[in-house]
Amino acid sequence: MRSIGMIRLFVLTGIFMMLLSACFYNNTADNGKTKQKEDPLEITWTAILYAPAPPSDVVISKIEEATNTELSFTWVPDAVSEDKITIALASHTLTKVVTIQDIKSTAYLNAARGGVFWEIGPYLKDFPNLSKMNPSILQDTAIDGKNYGIYRERDLSRQGIIIRKDWLEKLGLPEPETLNDLYDIFVAFKERDPDGNLIHDTFGIPDRNDLVFGIFKTLASYEGAPNSWGLKDGKLVPDFMFKEYMDTMKFMKKLYVEKLINPDFAVTSKQQQWDYFTNEHAGVYIGNMDDSKNLNSALLKVNPDAQLDLINRINGPDGKPHIWSQAGHNGVYVFPKSQVKTEEELKRILAFFDRLGDPDIYRLTQLGIEGIHYKVIGERVYENISGAAAAIEKDVRPLSSIQVTVPELLKPDNDPIRKKNILFNADNVNFIVANPVDALESVTFNEKGNELNQIIEDATYDFILGSIDEAGFQKAIAVWSEQGGDQVIDEYNDAYHAAH
Repeated sequence: MRSIGMIRLFVLTGIFMMLLSACFYNNTADNGKTKQKEDPLEITWTAILYAPAPPSDVVISKIEEATNTELSFTWVPDAVSEDKITIALASHTLTKVVTIQDIKSTAYLNAARGGVFWEIGPYLKDFPNLSKMNPSILQDTAIDGKNYGIYRERDLSRQGIIIRKDWLEKLGLPEPETLNDLYDIFVAFKERDPDGNLIHDTFGIPDRNDLVFGIFKTLASYEGAPNSWGLKDGKLVPDFMFKEYMDTMKFMKKLYVEKLINPDFAVTSKQQQWDYFTNEHAGVYIGNMDDSKNLNSALLKVNPDAQLDLINRINGPDGKPHIWSQAGHNGVYVFPKSQVKTEEELKRILAFFDRLGDPDIYRLTQLGIEGIHYKVIGERVYENISGAAAAIEKDVRPLSSIQVTVPELLKPDNDPIRKKNILFNADNVNFIVANPVDALESVTFNEKGNELNQIIEDATYDFILGSIDEAGFQKAIAVWSEQGGDQVIDEYNDAYHAAH
């Protein structure tokens, strides 16, 4: 009897220890100490492609390993991203993560208000990086006071000039300080054979079919134009109703007539614009100074002796520099309920996005893999590995579009262009021109914004190309006003005065 009792005691003791072990395992899992035991989180993601080709899996696999995820990207070229995403919203062919660049598009606003996406605002406080997101930017990206997306953090202004320093030096030209100086450089780069091949095959500056991120809006800043909207006699009106907008169109028309700009600029893609510059057809690039890194890399393949420089201050007619500002973001990442079906899955995805803001993951998306793409050479200082330019282009560059919050990054050592790029992005804050309607809403613009914008865009190109004159442009403004523009002005002014 005693032996049977002892056996029972041993069995019960064993069961108790198993239960205790299970309880301990569950508790440690609840405390987050065994997250590596979870199955990898599968994330499908519609991402914007700013590079010629999607990235390889070299860096992506490292991100997956570090975040316990399986990432499947649908890469959408930037030039067609808005159309593609609008179609996806209409056809309900969405991924778990969708990148929205135009947060004021009717398709996005209607989808958010229709309950298509998770509201993530209440969850942000639970994550170390996401909880530190800028309240002002969160407010600007909210819809009816609710946050449906994680904003893509960006510098307030990265606009400036990338210029062939070696061409300037060869022709004995100083750095430009005014628009007139820029014009003189455009003429010299066309007429004075800056590449020294004894052929007149160069021109001043390439442009593309984009009035915002091409050269037009930045030139308008130099002229002193407002940023999309401005105050005139105490009333908000759109930029194309200001004299400075007309002055910019006249300047662009002069560039076109004198062949200082590519004649096909109105139908040129971003990549074609880059090719004009990197294949040494033109010597000035106006746009995002962050492009300098990749433009320099591509240019050196064509001409190893080429030298670039950056300029961010061009004085306007008032003798002061001005540059248009973005809102501190480039759209948002949203999470459709049709794909992310449970709160538990949403929280895991948010945890992944929180990890993207950690320095180790951020370095992967911006610099690549240490020892392959770059090396650390001092305290918080790095340099690109010699000969790694092609690998960086293939493995790293396209991943810039999956950036979230921005931790402090290592500083470049052997990259003077990148050093100046970082410095000038920060300096731009000293003279930025904000868009006063960024945080405001017009119901009419939400409904008719694309059509109204197209009226002015077409008229702007028609003026530059010589199809219409000033009177014709004023007629286009009248059409804009009649088809809803006046109502947009009234709605923005009502919202502006209510906020102030």
